Amino acid sequence: MTLFSRPLMAHLVIVVSILTLASCDTIQRVTGQPVSGQQVPGPGAMSTVPTPPSSAAATTRELATVEQVLDNLDQVRIEVPSIRGMGYAVVSAQPGNNLNHRRLNAIRVARMEAMRNLTEQIHGVRIDAVTTIGEAVLQSDTMRSSVTGMLRGARTVHIQPRGSDTYEVLLEVDRDMIDQMLKAARRGA
Repeated sequence: MTLFSRPLMAHLVIVVSILTLASCDTIQRVTGQPVSGQQVPGPGAMSTVPTPPSSAAATTRELATVEQVLDNLDQVRIEVPSIRGMGYAVVSAQPGNNLNHRRLNAIRVARMEAMRNLTEQIHGVRIDAVTTIGEAVLQSDTMRSSVTGMLRGARTVHIQPRGSDTYEVLLEVDRDMIDQMLKAARRGA
């Protein structure tokens, strides 16, 4: 568990970036010297370094701009793309009386695998591992993974045959639905 939530961390990163950039510009304007990494024009060249402010009014305007940004920070929304999960299944490995029945089962299995992949991305994977060592020799090493979570609003992007014996299913969940699922999971925990 982290001290700050992801949206709060994103806001903090933006604020720190703005304040850092504003302070660099203010140092350059007050001292007339470029901040490290900037080049000073040679003799006879036109200077791109701004002159120091004639009064505190320019600095006050800059601070007011930073305060406006901070006030509007709650309105800033970082767009995160939707996530996708892919699933595959082999037709010939499916039970069924005829080829069409096995195809439908393969599509169903591929869809479930795609849902599992989406759930892993949203809720994470739990890994349990046991290693047994006896007399300084590895006796056994077992690992088990499990995924538990709710998946809602998965949209089918495509169902396509791959080769003559495999089906591919691609599902997608948008960011708003992910936020809703995570809030519901936190309430239930």
